[in-house]
Amino acid sequence: MPRKKVLSDDQVLDAAIAVLAEHGAGDFTLADVARKVGLSRATLIQRFENRERILRRLAEREIAATEQYLATLDVEDGLEGLWRFLCTIIESMGTGEHFSVHVLVAYVESKDPYLGKCADRRYKLVQREIYRRLPDVPDRGTLAIHLHTVIAGATMHWVASREGSLSEYVCRQVRLALEIRFPGFSLD
Repeated sequence: MPRKKVLSDDQVLDAAIAVLAEHGAGDFTLADVARKVGLSRATLIQRFENRERILRRLAEREIAATEQYLATLDVEDGLEGLWRFLCTIIESMGTGEHFSVHVLVAYVESKDPYLGKCADRRYKLVQREIYRRLPDVPDRGTLAIHLHTVIAGATMHWVASREGSLSEYVCRQVRLALEIRFPGFSLD
């Protein structure tokens, strides 16, 4: 008879994120995760096989969480609705105090083709939702990608500058991009 799992997979994956934040991408091991959750390394190997499988499960979980989160947000017409949506997703990033783990994850995603595809899928979910909220303009698809790129670029710039909180800084940059793209539209 199989033994009952003491910890859920999500608890183990949460611990893996904490270990990644503590040790960095290069020093992230199953042994570290096992210590963090109080399980043996052998138990983790039985459940997840190896470190790469844990990273893949993290990526897959993030896609599912992104889908679920985006599904909870209303679709409002007009630029004001788009602005509210963008602010909502940006504010979900928080103040930035734990953002460094996202930078580590991006690094890991850049090194592994499967994880890179997962990141691309997650980005496309966000871009699709931006697209749905944009006015019907000829370059709508390109503009959705551009606005998402402004968000991503602004987050990385914030990492270097630390100007205010992460969400405030990114919202300012996106606001500027919208005001440039839609002259006469004011978000005051």
